[in-house]
Amino acid sequence: MLYSAANHKQEVFYYRASWLQLFRPLTLTGTLTPILSGTGIAAVKGPVQPGVFLAMLVAALFVQSATNLLNDYYDFLHGQDKMKWTADHSNAKGPTHTAVLFAAVFMLSASILIGFWLAAQSTWWIISAGAAGILFGYLYSAGPRPLCSIGLGETVAFVFLGPVVTIISYVVQGYGLNVSITAVSLTFAWLIASMILTNNIRDIEKDSTFRRTLATMLGRTKAVHLLTALLTLVYVTAICFIATGALPVSSMIILLAIPLAVRLRWSLRKNAARSDELAAMKLAAWHHWAFGLLMALGIWI
Repeated sequence: MLYSAANHKQEVFYYRASWLQLFRPLTLTGTLTPILSGTGIAAVKGPVQPGVFLAMLVAALFVQSATNLLNDYYDFLHGQDKMKWTADHSNAKGPTHTAVLFAAVFMLSASILIGFWLAAQSTWWIISAGAAGILFGYLYSAGPRPLCSIGLGETVAFVFLGPVVTIISYVVQGYGLNVSITAVSLTFAWLIASMILTNNIRDIEKDSTFRRTLATMLGRTKAVHLLTALLTLVYVTAICFIATGALPVSSMIILLAIPLAVRLRWSLRKNAARSDELAAMKLAAWHHWAFGLLMALGIWI
């Protein structure tokens, strides 16, 4: 049953927090650092086009930001996270519920236009990849069975914020697929999946009443074991590709991010305080930022 549309046709709802919180800036590393790294691999092969890099970055950030907005928009329509919204304008810092949808549509439309320009500069097959990214970004939260509510949130992130965004950022610079870009994309796939899973582990109790995430299906203990495996795969994958020469030795700088991975895992230990569990998502985001920026730095230098 639609919460606002069915029960409050004449009532306007406002987001309690700011626009900034709606965009979830900490999570935008899911787009930013793969593009920095993918462009870095291109720079290793030859010259890169700054304009193409900036256009790719803006388009991808628009898609991820729109996905974040749609997530809050549709959660409210389905009667979820109602505490984030209020009918009292004086008690809100953010936009109306309808304005959130308009902003998401605007960003997706802009990303489509930028995508056509990027395709004209490089190869037209990226149109299909970009269109799939937009479609799955929408289906992640929308529809009667959103992908995030049937245990596919980690899979969608794994594909589109791992191989898709990383490889496209490389291909638009005019280069073909190789082992190096595949290596970087796989590493980021494990990394973003760990961030989404962390969020779902933190929200197991809340989600169990209205949707089935991978964490609710597995249960907390098995979900935490899976998170441990994903965090391990991030580093094992990167180190293996460094050892084979697919990534430069300077990429070993990523090991500096391990303490954050350890802190993340510790925050979800058995019988952890709820405050530790709530802090886990921020740790997952900071871990992604640290690992991603260090990976990009290692490639660029």
